[in-house]
Amino acid sequence: MLLLSLALASAASSVQPPPPAPPSSTIVVTGRRLPDYRAALEACLARNCPPNEDIDATMALAEALFVEGDYHGARRAILRSIGRNHDEVRNYPEPVSDLYRANARVARNLGLDRAARFSTVEILETLQTGIPVEDHRHFTARFEIAQELVAFGLYRQANGMLRDLANRARAIGRDDVVAMAELRQMWISQLVAPRGSPPSRQLLALANSPDPRRSMGAKMLLIRIYSENGDRSDAERLMAELGRTTGRRQLLFSPPYEMLQRDDVEGNARTANQLYRGQLGAGQPIVMANTEARLVGNFDDKWIEVGFWIRPDGRVEGLETVRRRNETTWARPLLQSIRGRRYAASDQSTYRLERYTYTAGYNEFSSGTRTVTRSPRARVEYFDLSATAVPTDPPPSTEQPVR
Repeated sequence: MLLLSLALASAASSVQPPPPAPPSSTIVVTGRRLPDYRAALEACLARNCPPNEDIDATMALAEALFVEGDYHGARRAILRSIGRNHDEVRNYPEPVSDLYRANARVARNLGLDRAARFSTVEILETLQTGIPVEDHRHFTARFEIAQELVAFGLYRQANGMLRDLANRARAIGRDDVVAMAELRQMWISQLVAPRGSPPSRQLLALANSPDPRRSMGAKMLLIRIYSENGDRSDAERLMAELGRTTGRRQLLFSPPYEMLQRDDVEGNARTANQLYRGQLGAGQPIVMANTEARLVGNFDDKWIEVGFWIRPDGRVEGLETVRRRNETTWARPLLQSIRGRRYAASDQSTYRLERYTYTAGYNEFSSGTRTVTRSPRARVEYFDLSATAVPTDPPPSTEQPVR
């Protein structure tokens, strides 16, 4: 599921309006400290600034808090701004929708999945209230909802959302959006197919489409399928066909991995027995299911930042953990997977910096009481920090020709 998130997150949040406007000049200010962001927001609120300025200042502070690892502080700042501005959806639909988008991201990292789902839906509902005519902003929101549904295994609902999105885009002549929706539907079909299943005839036909938007997307999906099925020669052939890129390095394949923390019914039962025997003496423990449901790992405040170079041939080199919070044994399978990634080829090495947070959702009232407990199903949440990264010198090239 992480591969799907990495591969589709950027595209799902970047549906552009036609025709594309000329790029505007952007000034990026770096090096500001957290007190500066807090002071800027406080000054804004003190002069009763308009909602869009309040939201901009809030978002800057929340992102700085998030990068520093203060997820709870970031979410508090976002929720306060939502409280101040939720009734401004008709006048400021985009800024308010950005608040809900930020809240969904932070909530996911905290394991607050219900809040994340609610906020993701609120993105679209806010835009529909303030911008009644469907456009690129609504398409982006619908892609985000579909991606959220896939993340929770709700494939049928995600397919329905994508099908509806494609119909809406087709009605106003946005064939590029239709192509994106169709490719995501094919990816979902592959997710639910038995492991090792060959690609569908429809996907193979799409890879030969004269439309580059469809053929390139289909080929990238085929690369992932062939790689996961062990068909390395077919995967390498398609990588070579895609050629080199001068833009963002597209992830083509990431080896699957399993988190170290997962459901262990037998292990939980043994631990529960030991706990009860230690407290009550010999005998079968009572309310076993209640105890088992609570025997999960600690998911609080655990994350790593990894930096690595992508060689011109698309292989990963120089992987290192740049920053970490608390113990990191959970990350071993993840780091091994990153080392085995393949990206689109390029004319030069490029550097990436990524944040991964170890978390799990909550099972509300699942333990037989009114207590909210963590799920034992661990996962990692991903955040791209590459835009703010200051890379070290690239490692010496050991690139081998692609055969």
